[in-house]
Amino acid sequence: MAEGIEITHGGVISVDPDRLRTTAGRVRAEAGAVACARQDLLAIPGLVDDVPLAGGIPALWSAAAQLRNVEDALERLAAGVGTMADVYELADLRARRAMLGAGDVGAARDLRRREERLLAGDPRLSALAERLQQSWRRGVTEGFVPGEERGSPPGAPGTALLLGLSPALFLLQSLLGWNARVWAEGVQRLMTSVAAENGVVRPMPLAPAPGVVVMADARSPAGVGPRPGDVVIHRGPAAAIPAGPSTLAGAVSRIPYGRSSQVRVETYRMDDGTTRFVAYIDGTRGGSAGEPWSYASNLRMYSEHAEADSYRAVAGALRDAGAGADTPVDLVGYSQGGMIAGLIAQSGEFDVQGVVTVGSPIEPVLPEDVLSVAVRHTDDPVAGLADGGSPNGTGSSDSLVIRRTVAPGHGTDPQVPAHLLDGYAETVRRAEASGDVRMARIGEHFAVLDTARSMTSTDYTARRITG
Repeated sequence: MAEGIEITHGGVISVDPDRLRTTAGRVRAEAGAVACARQDLLAIPGLVDDVPLAGGIPALWSAAAQLRNVEDALERLAAGVGTMADVYELADLRARRAMLGAGDVGAARDLRRREERLLAGDPRLSALAERLQQSWRRGVTEGFVPGEERGSPPGAPGTALLLGLSPALFLLQSLLGWNARVWAEGVQRLMTSVAAENGVVRPMPLAPAPGVVVMADARSPAGVGPRPGDVVIHRGPAAAIPAGPSTLAGAVSRIPYGRSSQVRVETYRMDDGTTRFVAYIDGTRGGSAGEPWSYASNLRMYSEHAEADSYRAVAGALRDAGAGADTPVDLVGYSQGGMIAGLIAQSGEFDVQGVVTVGSPIEPVLPEDVLSVAVRHTDDPVAGLADGGSPNGTGSSDSLVIRRTVAPGHGTDPQVPAHLLDGYAETVRRAEASGDVRMARIGEHFAVLDTARSMTSTDYTARRITG
């Protein structure tokens, strides 16, 4: 961790269990070497009876006792590391089993058998794995609650019951009877409760939306124009660009934040005749009736797992640019745009090879050949709706989750300071300045774009027909 930045693969498992077991074996071997040294030391008096020793025999016994302490400490360490490897593997097995579909009976059976073997070796593992999951989930929103004020303890009698019976009443009681810390704790619990149901999204079709998506310049039958509920996309002029995004910071900077367009699509025509695309997708724009990037779209995608107008607009813009199932696409999205990016990546309509999300309220479960980069703030309530992501991570082995706390204790601030794109841009800058070698993989992923023979950028603006 550098400059408050945490960079991981995501999920509960921070270290590969097999690597931990290898480390445990090395520590155990060192314990064995210490045991041999202790035995050799104890053999000295019988070998050199006529040779004077500094401190005499008591000094040897004292040194042997110290070596025995070192040996015992190393054995305990090796055992602890081995147990942690089993705990990590058990947590991973359970997370993978939870992500399986109803038809994956064989895979579920194999995972369950491995769980049973682990538990047969050490019955404590189940409780330890549960404790690990709880600790991880607390950590993903650790900046949400103020730390300086004290109110009723989070586990005070009756709070859990009140939350279970009526989350709204729980929050009201927090607001009226407790201080800011307990109020924030109440909101945090409600947020994580909702996130547990919706935050991690498995690949499955979205419920369709009414209406159609049309390009503003598309020809329509005589006398037939867009109807209420349809989405009309206006295409801006294509503009040449000098280079691809090159870095994660470069990619985030191209999100059309603060511009009239909601989507930017870059087209890269490669020397081998193929074409690649990168789409940059902005976040929520407001609640006006004609705005596809609305709060209603957030709810439709997050709570209902259904197509929203903003989702359909992005897919329409990509199709208009020429993207399809056989053309590589990268998606970069902020907030609602991150949710759209994840859901499009799961749709199978495009050959998505990379997904970058910034402050997204979901984590999509992606194939192992997709590079996933998620940037989250632990005090951002929007990012908190992702529930920390999948317990066993998502995407390829090069995928990353980048976390930072920006405005500690301001999780319930109406201004949502931890969700601002400027703060996320700074988080990305710090991650790249950290020297973490894993960040270089992102640059390598984008570097191929700079070999294109031509590069253009097109802005798309979508509007919903209201009447």
